[in-house]
Amino acid sequence: MSTALIGRGLGVAYGTRRIFNGLDVRVESGCLTALIGPNGAGKSSLLRVLAGVQAPSSGVVEQHARTAFIATAQSLPPDVTPAQLAGYLVALRAPWWRLHRTVQERSAITAALNQTGLGDHADDPAEHLSTGELQRAWIAAALATGAGALLIDEPTTHLDVRYQLEVLRVLKVVARAGHAVLVAIHDLTLAARFADSVALLAGGVIEVGGPESVIKPETLAPAFGVDIEIQHDAEGNIICTPR
Repeated sequence: MSTALIGRGLGVAYGTRRIFNGLDVRVESGCLTALIGPNGAGKSSLLRVLAGVQAPSSGVVEQHARTAFIATAQSLPPDVTPAQLAGYLVALRAPWWRLHRTVQERSAITAALNQTGLGDHADDPAEHLSTGELQRAWIAAALATGAGALLIDEPTTHLDVRYQLEVLRVLKVVARAGHAVLVAIHDLTLAARFADSVALLAGGVIEVGGPESVIKPETLAPAFGVDIEIQHDAEGNIICTPR
């Protein structure tokens, strides 16, 4: 397993309000990491800083893989298709003087659409796609550009249970293919079920470990300010229930 992103001494402040300071973060290839924490802890800020979209107030980021940031708020014009979206993002990275896609770029777009389960919907306009399919279209577009690290801000927001599972299963497949996936998620049960590792950001401190070592009552209670009961289903999956 290789390291795709390294953050050293990262800090973010907005005016006089300091969100976090001195964070050290590593994002590993081949791993799906769930970023959890209370509202306002800085999860979105950390994702943007690691992606290079936002400059940190302090610290440095080392990117050892091409990185893509995907925000939940991103939408598409109703007539744009997943294939067109992927082609557009690929074109943005191509030399300005090249007018046509290469064979390799066309193959990358097709592979990304198939990997995210959109091969049969590649030419469907956005207005005919479900919210979950739209989310997967952005993931496919990022993969088509050759991104080795995907940083995704709350991909399950506004999705019903079926599409939440659908998106997270796709991200698990993407991670297993060797990509680094760091995803901010509010649902602790889903985070525990799908993540290889969990990063809890709260109170300006980040704690990283396996789901069993991070998602436990004594760790979650001070972070979220509420007691959380941990149970396991018949398959051993963690279930989190606020008391």
